[in-house]
Amino acid sequence: MENSIEKLLNQWKEGYVDRVDNYKPYQAIDQLKHIAALFTPGSFFYFIMNMHNFELDYVHPNVEEFLGVKPEEASIQKLLGSILPEEMEMVKKKEMVLQDFFENFVKPEDLPFYKIMYFYKIKNKKGQIRTMLLQINALSVSEKGKIEHVLSVHTDITHLGLTKNDKLSFLSLNGKQSYYNIDPEPGIFDPDNAETQDDTLTKLLTKREAQIVSMLANGQSPNEMAKILNLSLHTIQTHRRNILRKTGINTTTELVAKCLLEGLI
Repeated sequence: MENSIEKLLNQWKEGYVDRVDNYKPYQAIDQLKHIAALFTPGSFFYFIMNMHNFELDYVHPNVEEFLGVKPEEASIQKLLGSILPEEMEMVKKKEMVLQDFFENFVKPEDLPFYKIMYFYKIKNKKGQIRTMLLQINALSVSEKGKIEHVLSVHTDITHLGLTKNDKLSFLSLNGKQSYYNIDPEPGIFDPDNAETQDDTLTKLLTKREAQIVSMLANGQSPNEMAKILNLSLHTIQTHRRNILRKTGINTTTELVAKCLLEGLI
């Protein structure tokens, strides 16, 4: 496992560290913590990493609940150590695709306006296997157009019961091209290997259907949804059947996974 972590760190070093001239601590940590506090607390943690030397400029206190690591004692090596060993090779390939995208397909001014998402599995401090949704965003870019700081948000989505999904997505936050459900196996970013906006569920689902999918992701039962939306149970069940039929997806867990990677939820 330690060897796998070192390989990933070396990969990052070649892609990021050697391109950033010096260490600059992230300047807007207090603002970022304030923004995060505006949202409903969930089962998540996040950190800000300096891409010059992999120092963690900030680690959310929730990391101790997940991994048993005190924020002030956290390091990127310790955090990576929670990833299941059998997951590391695929995580490395996803990170290769991510680096290729940042380096060769995005203008420097657009780097902070992409959110990258993928799933992975960890073993928490209790020894339980948890499925995590990772969301990555470049917080700052140097004058030379290289990423200096990254926000990395890790959310526990085990309750969704998702089956294995190794795809990753690149969501534009400023109206540029988004790329969805990319297979990382080749280890490079290939826009032809991605689904575009026209292929996404956003184009297929009505607002009501998207609302129901979001409620499914929150673990709400059909009865709860019927009560909240002031609809009959029969109507909720009909919506669910129609959603699966329209999308060609067999189960609600697969549906939720796809919606997560497309930013619909």
